Amino acid sequence: MRKKIIGMSVVIALLAILCAQSVTAQAIVVHTWTDKLQYKPGEKGKLKISVLNQLDDYVIIYNITIEYPWFHYDAEKGEWVGNETIEGEPLATLTPKGGDYPLEEPFTIPSDGTAIMADRINIDIWTNEGRISGDTDLQVATYSVPMSIVDLNTWMTSLIAAVVVCTIILAIVVLFATRRTQAPRTFIPTAPTPAPPKPKA
Repeated sequence: MRKKIIGMSVVIALLAILCAQSVTAQAIVVHTWTDKLQYKPGEKGKLKISVLNQLDDYVIIYNITIEYPWFHYDAEKGEWVGNETIEGEPLATLTPKGGDYPLEEPFTIPSDGTAIMADRINIDIWTNEGRISGDTDLQVATYSVPMSIVDLNTWMTSLIAAVVVCTIILAIVVLFATRRTQAPRTFIPTAPTPAPPKPKA
């Protein structure tokens, strides 16, 4: 009896895994990314979105809402800034099992300090199947982007030359310092060597 219970449990677990995989396979998949790994304040960039329909039915996209990390209410302008909505009538209709919709939206990193804490762009896609969400990382440098390899080579060459020059100067200073502190040698007179005796005739 115990073996039958264990056997049934294994079969139920396998069926649950297979069902979960089939449900996962049939979905609306959203891929998002940016055209660069890192941006500087004031720099322009591109947000790329790809929506893939893996369902057996048509999917209608009504609109796409993009919320950037600097989304806030600007009291001076009297409006919300840092978000964008792309609409259509409808925006796109994706065919079953493989229909896709690519989108590329330009953006500009604010240079007023509101993008310093930037970390993520949130995307909401409104469809006849409900809301589909996606996001992507966004890195904004508070310092200059790392130098190129050519700049790095030039910098390293200059550093090595400076180290060599400093080493030579240090060696010369040490040499002169040791010569000054060295005690003068004393001259010890030696007795004259006697002349050899003359041979007797």
